[in-house]
Amino acid sequence: MSKPLVFALLMLAAPAALAQQQNQPSQDQVAEQMMRMHQEQLNRQAQNTATNFARGDHQAWLNSMANLTRLRTKLAEAWQGMGMSPQGAKVVADAYDPEWASHAHHVSLRGKTDQEVAQLMQAALKDKRFLDADQLLIDYQRQKLRLGELSSIQETH
Repeated sequence: MSKPLVFALLMLAAPAALAQQQNQPSQDQVAEQMMRMHQEQLNRQAQNTATNFARGDHQAWLNSMANLTRLRTKLAEAWQGMGMSPQGAKVVADAYDPEWASHAHHVSLRGKTDQEVAQLMQAALKDKRFLDADQLLIDYQRQKLRLGELSSIQETH
């Protein structure tokens, strides 16, 4: 081939090759696109996780509210069983807050007689410290259950 013919062919082919090269993304562009797609996927996963946690938290809250309602109902029944009016028992029981109870100081009932515990409850009720009274009642019932379990274990041995 003659030089002018080769030159003419190169001149015709060069714009087509350049256009083809410009239409194909560079390795940097491909890597950048892949990183962007990966980040978008991570963002979607994080959003899905947050949504799932929110749903789970909401369901846990709903369940805890149902449990709290049952607990307060049982507390009111216990207060009524000790001679309190239904209205008074409801007021005292409705004051119970498990979040507060988990952080509050609990009076030790170890070694206290039933009468001493009753006096503590009466003092709390008199001072309108209904949360304290509720917690004392719960702790007292738990202690009675533990003592009952211990005595039944000792009887079987």
